[in-house]
Amino acid sequence: MEVLKHVTCGTAGKPLRIIQITDTHLFPEGVTSFKNEDTTVDMKKSGYSNKTAKEYLALLIKQVRPDVAILTGDIIDGRPFGEHKRTDWLRTIEEFIDPLVDAGIYWSFTPGNHDDDGAPYSRKDLLDIYSLPYCLSKGANTFDHTITVGPSEKEGVRLWLFDSGENSPDKNIRYTSFSLASVAAHKLISKKLRERKEKLPGLAFFHIPLPQYMYNHPISGTLGLFDAARNKGQVPRFARYFPWLVKLFGADRVAGSSMLDSGLFESFSREGNVKATFCGHDHYNDAVMWRDGVYLCYGRVCSYTPPIDWEGKGGPLPFEFGARIVEVRPDASVATWVQSKDGIEPKSYVPLEHRDRAPAGLCARILCSNVTLKVVNFIAILVILVYVLMFPQYRSAEELEEEAKIEAGLL
Repeated sequence: MEVLKHVTCGTAGKPLRIIQITDTHLFPEGVTSFKNEDTTVDMKKSGYSNKTAKEYLALLIKQVRPDVAILTGDIIDGRPFGEHKRTDWLRTIEEFIDPLVDAGIYWSFTPGNHDDDGAPYSRKDLLDIYSLPYCLSKGANTFDHTITVGPSEKEGVRLWLFDSGENSPDKNIRYTSFSLASVAAHKLISKKLRERKEKLPGLAFFHIPLPQYMYNHPISGTLGLFDAARNKGQVPRFARYFPWLVKLFGADRVAGSSMLDSGLFESFSREGNVKATFCGHDHYNDAVMWRDGVYLCYGRVCSYTPPIDWEGKGGPLPFEFGARIVEVRPDASVATWVQSKDGIEPKSYVPLEHRDRAPAGLCARILCSNVTLKVVNFIAILVILVYVLMFPQYRSAEELEEEAKIEAGLL
């Protein structure tokens, strides 16, 4: 992991705003069809557009006036580049970031699992993105790096950027996950920052969610991935027919993470220098959650190419297009919200302050824990089933008298 030099941006004494753009899945210019698995989509007939993302980016820049933009992966989709033998991928990204460059906004990029998926270029080639104008990460030789941005080195924020992995050939693993070297580097750099007594808040950006994004109660936003997977038929048969039972136990709060745990979350939690993490990947999720001292945040999609809703198989998105905004104030406090074309999304504003969700006291902790609630729910369902199966339904005196006469042969 590289440590890059400070980049000066923003205004002293005023909040620093960061806009997260994710999962635009841009296609090569002029491509109007997309083939994936057993499906071929005609983009024009299906209402998809390759221009939606750039139009939204320009609109959101006018609304928010960000100082920094972070593109958290799957900005381009390598599959149509490979299918149509196109090599103009860098030009596609350059055209997309035109509104950022025109506004003089610094930006950076972390790769997703589809930026080079099936592409005629390599993942290493994607590092050429850092040569484009106004890139924060200019000169970086790896996607794993950290950099401070703000009016000065003492006022601003430390950004941690990571490569969260590629598609794995082993379907049971899903994705290759974060490198162990980057996890070790985070620990080492954190130690040096402590020795320097750095006070800047830290924010981490990557594409694929950490495994710890699973099964958390959302503070704000939507976790719609389970419903999308159910629409596509990618859940077990039991979950397909009894989704209410899955949701009762909170097992619908899923994330499309790797099955490999790199240990990066544990490093964030233990070191205490990353206040929040921001990812994309799960197009149907835009929630903010909290776990073990770290806020876990999703961005929101602002594009409409076929992969956005899984070629229509996942069903409509549960929200409008938009982007996640992060605001870092001079006192080092941080807040986030979702911005759509109509402004700040209602109920999306979350101050990222320290939380201790577990109530004080051992008894309260036990009674309010997720495990206890699941056990209580299970017992309640079991009692209902036993009652229905073992005990007859209530019958009136008249019904009992009539049944007695039938048994006596009087009727």
